[in-house]
Amino acid sequence: MKQAEWNNITWGTSGKQMAHLKSFKISQKLKTEEQENQSTGNKTIIKSLEPEVLNITYSTSFAVGLDSRGEFEMLKKCAGMQDVFILGGQKVSKTRFSLDEIELSNTVLDNNGRILSGELSLNFNSDDKTSSKGGKETKTKTATAKKKSSFSLTPEDYAKAKALVK
Repeated sequence: MKQAEWNNITWGTSGKQMAHLKSFKISQKLKTEEQENQSTGNKTIIKSLEPEVLNITYSTSFAVGLDSRGEFEMLKKCAGMQDVFILGGQKVSKTRFSLDEIELSNTVLDNNGRILSGELSLNFNSDDKTSSKGGKETKTKTATAKKKSSFSLTPEDYAKAKALVK
């Protein structure tokens, strides 16, 4: 079951892994600027919308088929890439989102220093160049990431991770 998708990266549940979103946040601020006309003394308030900001958080663990460090490394390669963000099968916005920040925190390490589990937080910003302006949508080139893990796990690794998570 797919919860969300961005740039060929999916979050949800499959037969091999669980990557459920723990939190989803989207926001947009109104930008105002006052300008005073020096000849008439009248004030003009200019309003515009700042780019949308999207944040997601999800847990990673060997026990659910996700290698925290491998996920982090894969996401680093996606930094700066742009694509629409789909949540529950629908676009969350008309704009494309660029991955701007990746954070791996709340990690659990084994005795050898391997990351057994952690929490990944991703911050995205909408790209002004692809927002709808005057009914036209301009598109920019995007690269597509393939989800790969740089570590291979043995059945013993899974058993150890499950024991640590309990």
